[in-house]
Amino acid sequence: MTHIEIPTLLFWENGNSWYGSLGNTRFFIKPQAQEGEEKQLAVCLWRGPLAMDQSEIIASAAFPVTEEGIAQTTAWLEERAAEIH
Repeated sequence: MTHIEIPTLLFWENGNSWYGSLGNTRFFIKPQAQEGEEKQLAVCLWRGPLAMDQSEIIASAAFPVTEEGIAQTTAWLEERAAEIH
């Protein structure tokens, strides 16, 4: 696979989380909301091959839980993966 694919909006609206990878890049996405704020996709990224709890998180970001936010998340992940490779 040469690009990152993540689930659709309904997946995130239902509170699901997702682990994924591209090459040596690993990531975890989880929807979360601070009190009084809109839900965000919280993204953590690390180098593989180990699991997240055994690795150093090298980048993190948050994006809105919207179609545009999903596209922004994917683009951000692909940019970071390109930097690692």
